[in-house]
Amino acid sequence: MTINGIPGAFNSYGSYRATGRTANCPASKISVSEDGLFEPISKKVSGALSDEYVEQIKAQARADPAKGRYMDGYDSKQRTGFSAMRDAHMKQFVSPDRAKPTSQVSAAINDPKRVWHTGANLLDLLDSLCTAKVFHGPMFGTTAEIYDRNGEMIAGYRDSCGWFDVPTKDETRFQYESNHIYREAYKAAEAEIAAAKQTAAPAVSGDASASFDVKA
Repeated sequence: MTINGIPGAFNSYGSYRATGRTANCPASKISVSEDGLFEPISKKVSGALSDEYVEQIKAQARADPAKGRYMDGYDSKQRTGFSAMRDAHMKQFVSPDRAKPTSQVSAAINDPKRVWHTGANLLDLLDSLCTAKVFHGPMFGTTAEIYDRNGEMIAGYRDSCGWFDVPTKDETRFQYESNHIYREAYKAAEAEIAAAKQTAAPAVSGDASASFDVKA
């Protein structure tokens, strides 16, 4: 399945997650057109990858090897560390406003006076510059899809699980670039730690027995 040019699938909770081999490949080794993911970085993503944010990523990556963790940690059952920082920054500077359109579509779905036709029902959402398709049928019940002004799907709904986010191309690219910066800084930090341990280790040379005093 592909949504917004991003290959993926819905998990058991109804959330859409990107899949495929591109996740662990450097951007320089992937053609611009592959899966529509590595197109030129948009102004929104470029602006979000500020010098200050990049330094925050590198600082986190340098600190994590000594803590024995990679990307994520859990304090009091709340996710902490790099991924939490990345997603908070993405929500503020990259992600679309999903709250307003999902609220409007929820109100429409729950309106007992509204008559739904079998198949797709189109909704123009007020003040959000989004459109929605609500599907109603005997097999899957009510499902919905919300699209932004560019025709990119940003959220979906199923009776079985409620609302879930659908990642946009900008969100996917922002996460990819952030992860790449983190990985490079993390590997550099690991190399520094390994080099420091090797330097601190005592050198052993020659015959070990030569280090003992032999008295007649």
